Amino acid sequence: MKTKPTAVLAAALLVLAACSSPPPKVALEPAAEFGSGGVAVAPDAGPAGSGDVAYRLLQTSDRFLLVGHGCATAQALCGLSDQSSWTAAAWGFDLDGTADAGFGTGGVFRDGDAAGGGSTNVAFDAALADAGPVLAGGGLNTSGDLDAVLWALDDAGQLDAARFGGGKALLGDLTAAGAHDFVEAVRADAGRFWLAGGIKDPAVGHYQPAVWAVAGNGSPDAGFDADGVFVDSTPTNVAWFDDLDLAAGAPLAVGAEFQGGQLQPLAVKLKPDGGLDADFGNGGRVILPLGSASSGEALAVHVGDGYILVAGYVNDGKSHVALWRLGLDGAPDTGFGADGLLVLDGVAPANYYDARVGLAVDGRGRSWLTAGLENAAGDLDMAVWRVLPSGELDPDFCGGGPCTLAGLAGGNGDDWGNDLILAEDAVYVGGWSWNGSDRDVVIWKLALTPVR
Repeated sequence: MKTKPTAVLAAALLVLAACSSPPPKVALEPAAEFGSGGVAVAPDAGPAGSGDVAYRLLQTSDRFLLVGHGCATAQALCGLSDQSSWTAAAWGFDLDGTADAGFGTGGVFRDGDAAGGGSTNVAFDAALADAGPVLAGGGLNTSGDLDAVLWALDDAGQLDAARFGGGKALLGDLTAAGAHDFVEAVRADAGRFWLAGGIKDPAVGHYQPAVWAVAGNGSPDAGFDADGVFVDSTPTNVAWFDDLDLAAGAPLAVGAEFQGGQLQPLAVKLKPDGGLDADFGNGGRVILPLGSASSGEALAVHVGDGYILVAGYVNDGKSHVALWRLGLDGAPDTGFGADGLLVLDGVAPANYYDARVGLAVDGRGRSWLTAGLENAAGDLDMAVWRVLPSGELDPDFCGGGPCTLAGLAGGNGDDWGNDLILAEDAVYVGGWSWNGSDRDVVIWKLALTPVR
């Protein structure tokens, strides 16, 4: 039977209407079925009343993993001035937000003596390798300097004796005896790991940005820059990397360096076998634009199909979350925000030690960021933004964003998101919350809820 023309026209009109219908307006609401009212609170990594921080949130097929540091003593915040008490930590959760008692000890992997010096131990990042998660950070060694550290964990959240010669790899003193070596970020790649952070050579006297290539057995990959580590000797003052991603198989790292007494956001592209990539920016390096601000720091990077996104903050007397978009050659994308930079409203006092900026990109090219914002009462609310590829806040998300949430962990003070994972109908945010007496590591599950 032939289809009548009127039926064809009606079907075409329905298709046209569906294609031209505006996108749904959504907000974020706590998903009550997850954890307790939408938030999963981790066990303390140290004694009761000790402050914990989670920097990275990852998800496997059956578990969430948070990575950061706890405190060996009962200090509510255990921040910058308390580094000697830091304990490297990872927390395991079942997918419903229940702390996984079978992970580590009581749901927590701890290492308070990562490099033999019993001090200043922290895991800043983690990567999911085929054999299990690998944590990256550092710890003080017996000589009193810092070693970069990789921890390989098994499914039970214990050191995996089958990897790295007992589950742990130390990557100190590759450039000079007595150097401070510290890893901020790790990415798993075919047969090896890429690391980024900083090295302080005693002969230089200040931190320099560094990228390591590490073989699957935990040893330096001599195929990269001859000895497995590249140190950017360009900065004449303190500089470091906070994050990295891969662009066509080569590391692209972001961080900051001091110039003229001000911290400047930095992006650096290397060649796959080491050395600066001269085709990127100015001889392999880009100082990111600041707009009307005087300083800033790049904290997260995502390399997409034909573009680079960098998240961090800028400071014009107060700190604000910022998002940069670059071409693969390092040139600012002038069609994004204001000449490649979008500065988000609100005060977000990001800092190097506990308050960073998380970045993810969805299948429609929209950027999602998480951090924290000061509210009218003067404390911090966890915040999530959604940004269109054009560099504008998405008007269909939280009324133009951000969505802010506070007090979900049972407290009445500061909340901050350091990382996020996108799901089909929800957003998972990893970070920390002040519960009234100490700082707890948490995961929020936030459902995308239609708004009329």
